[in-house]
Amino acid sequence: MKLKDLFEATGKSVADLGIEYKGGNFNCYRKELTSLQGAPSHVDRDFYCSNNLLTSLEGAPSYVGIEFNCARNRLTSLAGAPSHVGVHFYCSDNELTSLAGAPSHVGGHFDCSNNELASLEGAPSHVSGNFYCSVNELTSLEGAPSRVGGHFYCSDNELTSFKDVHKYIAEIQGDFFGTENPIRSHVLGLLLIKGLQWVQLDNKQVEEILNRHLGKGRAGMLMAQEELIEAGLEEFAQL
Repeated sequence: MKLKDLFEATGKSVADLGIEYKGGNFNCYRKELTSLQGAPSHVDRDFYCSNNLLTSLEGAPSYVGIEFNCARNRLTSLAGAPSHVGVHFYCSDNELTSLAGAPSHVGGHFDCSNNELASLEGAPSHVSGNFYCSVNELTSLEGAPSRVGGHFYCSDNELTSFKDVHKYIAEIQGDFFGTENPIRSHVLGLLLIKGLQWVQLDNKQVEEILNRHLGKGRAGMLMAQEELIEAGLEEFAQL
């Protein structure tokens, strides 16, 4: 029996493609796949399975040297995702309700935007590049990576405050994009995040006050608090 015959019942699989992997990249995007069964377990460089009909990552490689891209499928879970991804992990434009199964560390960007996430629990603890979680259903940033080496994007969610954000995120070595959220209170924690370069919010008065005091630690937070209160923005002047 041929390998592809083992998976006929599950729909079109990687095994059906008859690709002989000899190292480097492995491309199986836009193949109308419903299964990754038959994929190599170890991919030296990039693994592309985006733009398919996948509802599961079972059968995916356990090791990907550079980039893993499963964007634009029908995934509701990351179960079966690689445990090691050397640089970038892209799972945007799916139907994810959880990040459980994501690798614990990503050496580049992590993009889970445009899904149905109500929580970031299960996200990597450390992302060396940018972290994208925009266009979801988040009401809190609890579960976000504690360290982000690039920019942090959480626009277009349902966040009403950034209460305790500094307890979830210790460091962002870039900008913070929080626009298109109904933020009404608790923004001072952003000033306690190490390395943060710029904050972008819908409320430009709050944004201006925060950016004026970035990088000054707790002293800057206290000065920003005073300015917010003086401007009649007491709800924002909280941690």
